[in-house]
Amino acid sequence: MSIQKIMGGVMLIVSLLVLPTKAIAEPPEIVPITFESEIQRIFGNKSNIAFAVFKHESNAKITSKNWNCVYNGRSTFCKKEDRSKAWSVDCGIAQINVKGLTCPPELMTEIGSIPFIEKIYKTQGLNAWVSFKNKKYLPYLTS
Repeated sequence: MSIQKIMGGVMLIVSLLVLPTKAIAEPPEIVPITFESEIQRIFGNKSNIAFAVFKHESNAKITSKNWNCVYNGRSTFCKKEDRSKAWSVDCGIAQINVKGLTCPPELMTEIGSIPFIEKIYKTQGLNAWVSFKNKKYLPYLTS
């Protein structure tokens, strides 16, 4: 075999090994989903109001529960001894109202409550929360 044929074969093998490759793009930065980022996404420039409402409604506690009873024809918070007579319960950080006596588990987590908060806000706005309507959220506002 001639040296030219051998060198041609070697060059072919070397060229296959060192062909330039396309630059590999850096993977996109993974931004974790948090309760705060989701509230900002849902409420936009009103997110500070939403946080203030949730602070007043539940003291910003994800485990918050408040039962609703009817006294003298008016729905209000149940007395502790009357909780078993409640017609509904307000659940979690956003105090989402659920008929019955128990809170669904997803409402008792920040991320689990996000789809419910979003649906309520899209259909009823901030007026869905009593703290917004009666303006009791105002002392909790931050700039």
